[in-house]
Amino acid sequence: MMRSRAGAVLSLWALLSLLVVPVFPHFVSPNETTRWALAAAAVEEGTLEITRPAAILGGGVEDVAEVGGRLYSNKAPGGALVALPGYLAARAAWGPASPGTLRPQLTAMRLVGSTLPVVLLALLFLRRAPEEGRAPALAALLLGTPLLAYGLLLFSHALAAAALFGAWAALFPADGGVPRFRRDVAAGALLALATVAEYPVAVPAAVLALTALWGRWRRLVPLAAGALPFALLLGAYDAACFGSPFALSSGHERDAAFRSLSAHGLFGVGLPQPGYLARLLVDPSKGLLVFSPVLLLVPAALLAARGRVAPRALAALVAAPLALLAVYAGYPNWHGGFTVGARYLVPALPFLAFPLAFLRWGRLSALLLGFSVAAVAVTTLVFPFVPPGFPLPWASFALPLLSQGLVVPSLLHLVARPLALAVPFLLVAAAALVALPARGRLPFAGGVALALAVGLAWLRLFPLSPPLLVQRGYVTDVYFDRPGALERSLPAGMAPPPQLLLRRERERTLPPPPWPF
Repeated sequence: MMRSRAGAVLSLWALLSLLVVPVFPHFVSPNETTRWALAAAAVEEGTLEITRPAAILGGGVEDVAEVGGRLYSNKAPGGALVALPGYLAARAAWGPASPGTLRPQLTAMRLVGSTLPVVLLALLFLRRAPEEGRAPALAALLLGTPLLAYGLLLFSHALAAAALFGAWAALFPADGGVPRFRRDVAAGALLALATVAEYPVAVPAAVLALTALWGRWRRLVPLAAGALPFALLLGAYDAACFGSPFALSSGHERDAAFRSLSAHGLFGVGLPQPGYLARLLVDPSKGLLVFSPVLLLVPAALLAARGRVAPRALAALVAAPLALLAVYAGYPNWHGGFTVGARYLVPALPFLAFPLAFLRWGRLSALLLGFSVAAVAVTTLVFPFVPPGFPLPWASFALPLLSQGLVVPSLLHLVARPLALAVPFLLVAAAALVALPARGRLPFAGGVALALAVGLAWLRLFPLSPPLLVQRGYVTDVYFDRPGALERSLPAGMAPPPQLLLRRERERTLPPPPWPF
């Protein structure tokens, strides 16, 4: 029964991922389009230089590196490499790179580079989790954390999360069915893949490797053998783009603000700061525990897992997310920009959610899951690029848009607008409810109500400032194609700043093309 519940959770999540198409009109999503541009340049021109694909985007790509007037992606190349088959498939169906083919190409790349890794992660999660708690723990991971958003977007966090957790499972197997040498080669490859997808993930990857190697140093050879092809590939990529196998894209940022950030510490990362650490966890706009209070159960879950998970495996399960948290506690841009929650912590989420499978899920855990699912799903399924500064953004940012009938683009818009408004949320609710035992469903609904009530009460006590209202109005006006929303967001008698009008005029000409909201 538990296995079928967990399978239903994953099936409903997969259906949601096929229906939604989070590619908004005129919104040149920097993190995604830089990966698309790299794939387009490699396929269409046989080069790693993205200058021509960037021109298709109206010069609006922010996440670029520059060398001698030539543009390159400023991201680690692993995400674009894994997603490349998606680009090729979409090109075969819709044609080469152009403004009109951007949406299907981005979507196909996302399905291969982010959604498929989450599906594989979930299958591995289910294989390793104890049967009695696997369904609610999987629901917490897929629906109650920001992984929901990043499995639906062409960022590399979901890929890094899947590779990192896969490496943990290979390094610390539950059984000895596969010869250790093969497991360790696979683990080395996955650790390297996680690193070439997100460079800072090298730190938790090293922690996992050292935990496995301590006192068993002969395992180093197969680990290194698995990692070597990715290391050579990264070195060749960096040499081709930046002149040296040791020159990363982060050292060649075109944007002045990013260059300044990269000059801090090691490519922007310094020593952990208590203030950054606190904001990663409890900032009202981006904090992980604000979006996902279900993770407050992790300490109790780790205690429940003692004796059921081997000590070395349990130590690695704890150390990997702590290492990632320490890295980003030293990063001034800890919030990651226009995001759902603290996106840089997404690779840690499988390690935090896995112990929840050892809990006995009761009313409190179901209530916390309901709060988390409401916070994450409402934000994600309306506009998953929330600007910094919106407190409890499911209430301050997403609900006002939802009240206007605005939700993330989906294939259901092509059928009937009411379906597009209702079905994604119904799929999320169904997946969460099927995961819980009957006694947990009413507390889950209470958690959903609590998340909405807390958000609305906060807004009543602390109304949004005019600049935030204008930001929300601009998103409505341009990215949801609602002309005049910007003007309506301003105080009576106030005209929009001229520079904002110029930006709106320019962005309305940019791809992706309109969507039938």
